[in-house]
Amino acid sequence: MAVLVSICLAGVASHAQQADEMPALQNAPQSSYLPIRKQAYDIVIMGDVLGTGLWAGMNRFVETEDRVTVTGRIQENSGLARPKIYNWATAADTLLESRPFDIAAIMLGANDARDINLPDGFLRFGSDGWRKAYGDQIKALISTLKKHRVAIYWIGVPPMGRKDYDDAMKVIADVERQVTAEVGVRYIDLRLLLADSDDSYTERGDDGTGSIVRLRSRDGVKFIAGGNDRIAVELMKLVRADIAVADSAGGPAFVPLQEEVILSAEELAAMPTFAAQRPGGEPPVKIEPAELPGLNYTEIARVNEDAIKRAAREGLTLFDKVRSSTIPESAARSLYTDGVWPEGSPERYDSFNIAKDPASSAH
Repeated sequence: MAVLVSICLAGVASHAQQADEMPALQNAPQSSYLPIRKQAYDIVIMGDVLGTGLWAGMNRFVETEDRVTVTGRIQENSGLARPKIYNWATAADTLLESRPFDIAAIMLGANDARDINLPDGFLRFGSDGWRKAYGDQIKALISTLKKHRVAIYWIGVPPMGRKDYDDAMKVIADVERQVTAEVGVRYIDLRLLLADSDDSYTERGDDGTGSIVRLRSRDGVKFIAGGNDRIAVELMKLVRADIAVADSAGGPAFVPLQEEVILSAEELAAMPTFAAQRPGGEPPVKIEPAELPGLNYTEIARVNEDAIKRAAREGLTLFDKVRSSTIPESAARSLYTDGVWPEGSPERYDSFNIAKDPASSAH
């Protein structure tokens, strides 16, 4: 086990230290792993039957996240050892041509304990020739994703309950670990994360908070919800760290989801006139540019993302979503609800009724 640790994550002395301080990973040698600085990153889970569980765990994890979205490309019976049946490199290229995304979280290998069929014969599973051919399939998928500037997080195959199956997964994990280290791709080692102290299978483990709970299905292969959540926690720990690096790196700033939009009086006056239908069927009220606030007045509009999400869940119309996203009792809320600008309060600094020069007012 000590050899495994030294290969995968230098400086990690124990499972407990690893769980408390850092994800089980290999560091790619670059200052910012995410190639583009963005407010929200689109993650696609690419995988086999275990990838389905990871996708479910990630969906639960990111319900309160505003920096990532998660979708999936799953082929439950697929792998990398039979590219003639399903070629992941080709599939990824096709997907990215029609639907670009930022991050690929890859969980493949559970179906790959088999010989590889080549035109000139079979490569016996685990042989040197098999290892090279399997590594080439990993590199082909990684190369395709890198061509499209996708950041890659490779989740290694986990320990398995049946000993012969677990021995086969050790071979696959070894190839995954070597290839990802060679090409500089993040690798989350599930053997390091989930195996018992003697590198054997266990259905229980740390849930990410220090509590030991059951993580695996009774079949010794799949994960139950807590296990999928555990992997999602480890993946997002790493993604969040890389987002923090990208945020602090140079390059164009991202556009925040919640933003202050400040318009000058001239900009407001230059906007086209419009009409809003009043509640109760009253005729629309037309607002002319001359009726807009005078010089030196600034309106700050804020977007309430929680209100927008709530409106979407309640099935409201687009106009309802926009209206409900405005701040209660604000000028924007009055405008969207009643179709008129509210009267200014004489006590307010931003009242329409004060002197033209706000600098002359005490505030």
